[in-house]
Amino acid sequence: MALKVLWKIASAVTLLVLLSGCDPRQRERADPEPESLQASGTVMLSKVISSQLAPLQLQGKDYLLLASELRGLVLLNENGSEAVSLDGGSVKHFALQGQPDGSWLIAAYDEEDGEIHLRHLETEAATGQPGLKYLGMLKVPTPQSALCFSRQGERSHLFTIDESGLGHEYIVHPRDQAWLFTDVRPLYFGEQVNSCVVDDKRGRLLVSQPPLGIWSLNADAEREEDRRVFLNGQALAGNFGGLWLDPEGDVLWLTSGATVQVFPLPEPGARPLYARSLQELEPASIARLRDALFALEEESDIVQRYAVTLPEQEAGDRPAAAETASVRAPIPRVRAQAQTVPVSSAGDAAGDPAVWVNPRDKSKSLVLGTDRKKGLNIYSLSGRLLEQFVVGGVGNVDLRSLDEGRYAALAATANRTTPGVNLFGIRSSGNVEHLGLREMNLPGPNGLCMYRNDGRTFVWVSDQAGALHLAEIALGSDPLEWELQPRAKLAVRSRVDSCVVDDERGLLFFGEGGRGVWRLDIAGHLAGSAQPELVAGVDGEHLVADVEGIGLYRRGDHGYLVVSSQGNDTYALYSRDGNQFVGRFRVGANLARGIDGSSQTDGLEVTSAALGEAYPEGLLVVQDGRKRMPTGPQNFKLVSWADIAEQLQLD
Repeated sequence: MALKVLWKIASAVTLLVLLSGCDPRQRERADPEPESLQASGTVMLSKVISSQLAPLQLQGKDYLLLASELRGLVLLNENGSEAVSLDGGSVKHFALQGQPDGSWLIAAYDEEDGEIHLRHLETEAATGQPGLKYLGMLKVPTPQSALCFSRQGERSHLFTIDESGLGHEYIVHPRDQAWLFTDVRPLYFGEQVNSCVVDDKRGRLLVSQPPLGIWSLNADAEREEDRRVFLNGQALAGNFGGLWLDPEGDVLWLTSGATVQVFPLPEPGARPLYARSLQELEPASIARLRDALFALEEESDIVQRYAVTLPEQEAGDRPAAAETASVRAPIPRVRAQAQTVPVSSAGDAAGDPAVWVNPRDKSKSLVLGTDRKKGLNIYSLSGRLLEQFVVGGVGNVDLRSLDEGRYAALAATANRTTPGVNLFGIRSSGNVEHLGLREMNLPGPNGLCMYRNDGRTFVWVSDQAGALHLAEIALGSDPLEWELQPRAKLAVRSRVDSCVVDDERGLLFFGEGGRGVWRLDIAGHLAGSAQPELVAGVDGEHLVADVEGIGLYRRGDHGYLVVSSQGNDTYALYSRDGNQFVGRFRVGANLARGIDGSSQTDGLEVTSAALGEAYPEGLLVVQDGRKRMPTGPQNFKLVSWADIAEQLQLD
């Protein structure tokens, strides 16, 4: 019989509600037995043996795609006849994703060869009929239990979960003659996972794991996983699963024994909007096509059709305006041109960078990056590790060029193992020397920035108690006999993680994690006439707590203050004085170079110096709190300022 299909994607976005453990609403639920549905039609298959189906549309025509344990993939016309099949392979699970041009991307796990095959389904120009084109494959060591696609920006991401519960996220993308599976991160669930879908509107991955329930977690690997309970298993009878996401109704369909249920995607833990028992059938896979529900038993050659009408949601059940406030225009993304070798310490270790511009050869400039558990690393602009100074746990690093003497610049780090400041001399050749540690009587030094004024070098250091300390670095004739001389103290309400000084204007900018960016006139403060003023407050949009790294891009009289907005993995630009918000951006993946995006950034540094072809207008270096592609220890990403200026249309 005819299959009438209309699969049209509509947008409706709201905030997910956090659930934990057992939801009392679900435990106390006393819903009556669901009404029974009788099949209104049957599609008989021939030597297919299928456990999964999904609808799709090509060139205005409706089709139904089925996994086949005998013939790989089988596509049915709207009259139930076969349109195309692979005539080979044993597929039980597949994922399907529509493409902007109306074609479809299919990932199917073949049990015979232990591979995930990627194919393109489109209407062939020569015949006008559907055709399956092979794109590439991924060999996997363990049988797969669930596959699902996610659309993230312009990229296709594939989630796979094997029978042991180990999941992986891949970016699938074309490269030369075949498509590649770029490993992004592992995911861990445990056994019994049987299906998954991705709610792209909210960026959530939903995973069915009987008897526990339906999990919901962030689909974006650059965000916290934020695993929650979408539906508690106690509210679902039988061996639930068979997830199918209906974007038209903004609902999730699932099977639970012989029952099919529909739940609103915006409301985790809510009662079902619709529940029906299918007569003499326990479906493994379901999909709704307009007013028809198609259901398929495990390893079956029969597709049953049922007439369904979902109830209209009342106005009070729809997402409130406040719940959709977080939906805004897409945030521009720039790609890193290089990344450093990961730090050798595990966990939250990479901290803060600094950039030394080589006056002799700018292409041989250096990136200094802290390993908060070991010391200071020196990198080339390609990200290669040149040297490591194991001086103890350090916080931030900063440097200043010198006008004369044996060193072209001095760099300083805040040492937390032995509270104080480590000093390093950088020769014009690029050689770095450790000049020793000077202790400070501070509880846990962390934030640090340097300052040059009237030929003198100073350092601001923050402590755990919430204060900034100004000290002068006094060099002697012997570089190892330098002194650290206290000059001033500034009380701050909470801990300062980062700061930067505009030497030309004598302004100190520092970030207070939950409040924002403050500005201080240094000379006025030393004279007792100036106090800090909040110039860029945390507002939940431009800046989302915590405020972390701060850098200053200076070019002539103009410039920008660059701030790490850690709470939403973005970087905010303000005018040089900090008074005006200019724009924000994210650092996304550079697939051509195998570089992941950056997120959860602590420290950053920026320079306007032209550092070769890759960085003609300067360089931004950011710490990456979540190393992906593949997952590993943290590192630093190098971003061309020219790319930032282009994305934000800066002057």
